Amino acid sequence: MSQSNQSNEYSRLFEKYNKMSNEELSEIAKPESGYTELAVKVASDILKSDRTEYYKNLKHEQQVAEQKQQIDKDEILINMSRDIHSIKNMLLFFVILTVLGLLFGCYTVFVTIPNLF
Repeated sequence: MSQSNQSNEYSRLFEKYNKMSNEELSEIAKPESGYTELAVKVASDILKSDRTEYYKNLKHEQQVAEQKQQIDKDEILINMSRDIHSIKNMLLFFVILTVLGLLFGCYTVFVTIPNLF
């Protein structure tokens, strides 16, 4: 493999492996893992390097997940209040409809039927 191809492959593997956890990198870095020598070298180099960027990204992803979960809880509460409001309006509609039906029935029984005879 030429020097430029090897450096390109090293860079590609570095970008890919840099997002992995230490446990995954330790598995790759083992010589008996079945990975190429270059992959083993990249994993070892990453493990030996300062991984502050990885931990910052990990912490940021956790914060985003927690924030999304909080947004979901707020959205659920808002949707529940809308549902309760809708149910209240439906119940009010049916109560009014029932009262009107009773009034119409009373009118029919007490006003219309005695006039027929």
